[in-house]
Amino acid sequence: MRNLLIGAAMTVMAAGAAIAHHAGDTYPVGDLVVSHAWTYETAAVGHSTKVYLTIANNGDTADRLVDARVDFAGQTVVQAQAIGADGTLGVQDVAALRIEPGQTLTLQPGAMWIELESVQRTFKDGQHFHMDLTFETAGAVEIDVWVNEVDEHDADGAS
Repeated sequence: MRNLLIGAAMTVMAAGAAIAHHAGDTYPVGDLVVSHAWTYETAAVGHSTKVYLTIANNGDTADRLVDARVDFAGQTVVQAQAIGADGTLGVQDVAALRIEPGQTLTLQPGAMWIELESVQRTFKDGQHFHMDLTFETAGAVEIDVWVNEVDEHDADGAS
């Protein structure tokens, strides 16, 4: 059941590319294209932040995001909201993020994101930083993640 709910959330995310906050650049890697990478500005006391982005698979085979790294965080993990066995909404770590052939997957607030933990710096609107993504088949790519002002209608994004 939990996998069904995560699958439903991923389907919703596939339609969400238009809501990404920053158009940013596109980063081709193999048959994949990464775009719309962004995060919210952070407070000085914050210890984690969420990164959102879009991945389009233009190929004929599935691929998986298996790693994401930045040089100022202790750990990164893909996380998704999921309904637990007891019916409560929680957050679940995702070991690898699968992108099917022809699929465009959007990580967005309230659904799925890359969590940067033990963050050693703050971010202000208009800044950007580099993130290294590794895909199982396509390989590695360095992207820019743009920092946006906190959206008062989406408090979920602020950490």
